[in-house]
Amino acid sequence: MCKNDDEEQSFEQAMKGVKPLKNKNIKAQIGKQLPKKVSVPESTLQARRKAAQQLQSSGGAALSEAWVEPIEPEQSVAFSRDGIQHNRMRQLRQGMIPIQFELDLHGYKIDEARELISEFIQIARLRGVTCVRVVHGKSHRTKDRQSTLKSHTNHWLKQMSDVLAFCSAPASEGGTGSVLVLLKKR
Repeated sequence: MCKNDDEEQSFEQAMKGVKPLKNKNIKAQIGKQLPKKVSVPESTLQARRKAAQQLQSSGGAALSEAWVEPIEPEQSVAFSRDGIQHNRMRQLRQGMIPIQFELDLHGYKIDEARELISEFIQIARLRGVTCVRVVHGKSHRTKDRQSTLKSHTNHWLKQMSDVLAFCSAPASEGGTGSVLVLLKKR
């Protein structure tokens, strides 16, 4: 089996359960992707770790496990790389750029979420997707704000070179419980 076949097989396995949004009325799509509590089998985690190690050895960057800045549940987040036009960022903030894929992190542990975000962004990029939504939740019930998925998602997305910009979604798209992410074109 050649490297491309391995990559295609890994891609297909990673994309299992990810579906493109079919219409512009995204409100109907929210909440249908995953049940509240999700357990990822150890064999799947091992396969993901191996893929991440291969990516890192081929020049890809691993996401930091270091301390992250705590983000409050209702706090909006925004980030853009140099060169992103203000108009494009405004369009992203207002939800005017069509969302092509979504990742819902509800029920995942921090380590699982880190791997999922990394894979999700890579796969979206390979597919030529330019705008995705990552639902991280608000973690109202978490006492230690530093360990929330929202804080970590904000930290990790800034580290990914394929991410041009991201911001909290408009209320109709998930509000401060999710981010809209603008990716580099393929």
